[in-house]
Amino acid sequence: MIDPKTPTQVQDSEPAAFDWRNQWYPVHFARDLPEGQPQRVYIFDEPIVVLKRPGDQGVVALRDRCPHRAAALSEGRMTPDGQLQCAYHGWSFDGQSGICTNIPQISAGQKLTGRTCATALSACERQGMIWVYPNPGAAPSQDSIPVLPELDKEGWTSDDFVRDMPVDYTLLVENLLDPDHGLYAHQTPTFDSYAASKDFPMHITEHSTSSSYKIVGEVAGVLKMTGKDDDAKTKPLPGEKVSSASDITARIVFQSPTMVRWSRHDKQGSTNFISAFYLLPAGFGKTRFMSRYVRSIAPKVHPPRWLVSIALNRFVDQDTYLLATQQSVTLSNELRDIADKQLTAQPQQPQASDAQASDRQHADGEPAQTGGAARADAPMARRSWYCHRSPTDNILVASGKWMDKAVPWMPNRYQGLLSSSLQGSAPLVAPGKREDVLDRFSCHTAICPDSMGFYTKVTALGKVVQVSTATAAIVGLWYGLEASAGQAPATPKAVAAIVASLILSAGMSQVFQWLLGQFQYVYQPKDLQKDLAKLTNLTAHLQEEPTVDYRP
Repeated sequence: MIDPKTPTQVQDSEPAAFDWRNQWYPVHFARDLPEGQPQRVYIFDEPIVVLKRPGDQGVVALRDRCPHRAAALSEGRMTPDGQLQCAYHGWSFDGQSGICTNIPQISAGQKLTGRTCATALSACERQGMIWVYPNPGAAPSQDSIPVLPELDKEGWTSDDFVRDMPVDYTLLVENLLDPDHGLYAHQTPTFDSYAASKDFPMHITEHSTSSSYKIVGEVAGVLKMTGKDDDAKTKPLPGEKVSSASDITARIVFQSPTMVRWSRHDKQGSTNFISAFYLLPAGFGKTRFMSRYVRSIAPKVHPPRWLVSIALNRFVDQDTYLLATQQSVTLSNELRDIADKQLTAQPQQPQASDAQASDRQHADGEPAQTGGAARADAPMARRSWYCHRSPTDNILVASGKWMDKAVPWMPNRYQGLLSSSLQGSAPLVAPGKREDVLDRFSCHTAICPDSMGFYTKVTALGKVVQVSTATAAIVGLWYGLEASAGQAPATPKAVAAIVASLILSAGMSQVFQWLLGQFQYVYQPKDLQKDLAKLTNLTAHLQEEPTVDYRP
């Protein structure tokens, strides 16, 4: 247990320039990757094709470009013998090595040169997730994948969620390290137990090298702002086997470059619930957000994934547009800071040895991205972009220093962007429209087979209900005309049956429309205002007190 009254910050080294390519990145939940169907994903704005082969043949990944005419391999197919075949001219490739195994247009036995090969990347499946290592020719160990040890234990399970977000990786890292926003953006008091306060400061430790960065924030797991009295503030969460939340340590961990983990631990270090978030930097202003809610509570109970997705999509909607509005400012600031430091070209990774560079030659003959020295000083100062005042902001200040040095090294970070004018105060990155940023269909439904399957079924049932409603209406009209002409008896039972059928059909139609709406754009400004109205009750007990000028 930490001392809740003693603020500490331990840093074993200064933030180092970060080697982004020599890392594992999560690209899919394994359950979402259809067997035998190539799928395109992005890492650093670079298209990559991933393919899950049948049985125990595993998963493969290649740069999504056929060496023949540069067509996307993800548009192709898996052949019966497990090769990846380009749909344009039929060239086939071994997914593990990238070697071209067949060109239909040339004679059998004719020699195939290195230029005919695609660029293979290391890929694997761990704990139900597909991971890709975006450095061609590397043979990395899987030991550096940030797994969750609890998932390997009996009696633990997870509920998984995925969403592609038009929000930059850097902002999502900051968002997930910021428990203060949960009370206001999500109206959820539990976030308050992870926050710091004057009476309960956060203990922060950091570890940084060129290949890894880890920051851990720990704080007493009691409520700080919410809770009307001491009993409410120290009440344990459901399933916690302690008498008081003061015996709980709330812990937030960022393991670069992809995982943020939230959990609460008793004095023995035990926990029963973990919120794990995985961030794939798909490109400038784009991130694949993958979350796992890992639990030993009722591990055999699994609500339908589409139902979980409805709840989590609404939760994510609550602050995603806020991040989009923030993004137009912060990314514009980043570009201007980079330009002011005269970094008109993307910083290069540390110089590799000749042997390493030779090993990392692309299969098509292009050299791997190596060589060149980056500036020693941080070209950005994220802290100057913000006004930090909350005690919890200490963890953002610390991690921000790492991002100041690491982010400019991200491959393709500024490619094609710094050529535009950097003069004036207008945002260089325009904010997206609300209906685009919060479009659940393109951001979630289309990439989650469980949600898409449910959406398709409800759509089909909705059409059946429409036909039934129309049929009932026609029958009712006909019956009414016949009755008015004296051709059919207007019995109460017959009339009641027709009316009941119309009401039932109309009700079912409304339910289906509501369900379909949960997988499309639905969170509108009026919904935001309804959520914010909840703050009246959550914060009604707070006293008006002078603000402490706390400057971390």
